[in-house]
Amino acid sequence: MFQPVRAIKLLPIAMFCLLSACAGGPQLLPETKRLPERVELADVPFFQLSDAQGGPSALAALLNHYGVISSPGLVDERIQQLAKGQSPQAGLEKVARSYDLLVYPLPGNLDALLQQVSAGHPVLLMQDRMFAGPGSQFAVLVGYDQRERTLVLRSGNSRRWYTSFARFDDAWSEAGRWAVLVQPASQLPAQPVEQVWLQAARELHRQGRNEAAQRALRAARQLWPDAEL
Repeated sequence: MFQPVRAIKLLPIAMFCLLSACAGGPQLLPETKRLPERVELADVPFFQLSDAQGGPSALAALLNHYGVISSPGLVDERIQQLAKGQSPQAGLEKVARSYDLLVYPLPGNLDALLQQVSAGHPVLLMQDRMFAGPGSQFAVLVGYDQRERTLVLRSGNSRRWYTSFARFDDAWSEAGRWAVLVQPASQLPAQPVEQVWLQAARELHRQGRNEAAQRALRAARQLWPDAEL
């Protein structure tokens, strides 16, 4: 007799929590709000999952976006050759550098991600799968809509996976807020930070990609004439 009454009382509370979650999430900085209201990088390629976490698929999409012909299978082979036993994130970073691409880490806030996407740079990141099962999964952020407070990702087996700012921020936080740009060493990101860029160039040098490291240094000197590796 009492169970239906209890359910009726809890339903409005549950609906309120759901609506609050959708409307909530991180508040953007004023400079972020001045970015274009809606951006989508529709030309970023997409590969369906090659494994549970999707790292090789996500990186292969970015490699092809920047003119490096590859596939999830080839990326996975390089991971096994170069980074076996390392964390999934470190493995992808090492493989990206093996193609002379620079890995530029981003701050753990949504403003930083939207800034890069607005400038035309897709973002490689890791997010928790939340209700889809245990563990984390790689994805590529390719778009956003500030009015609707939604993001567009190449995620899982979906070329255009939509999620709210709030739900994404929760899933990204659960996975450690790891996000990077993977791009040509001669191409500076939006609002680059000198020491972050130079450290990324040094990582190329440590991995023996000396020509790419020098390209990164030349790019840095466009903004910081005294930059040194």
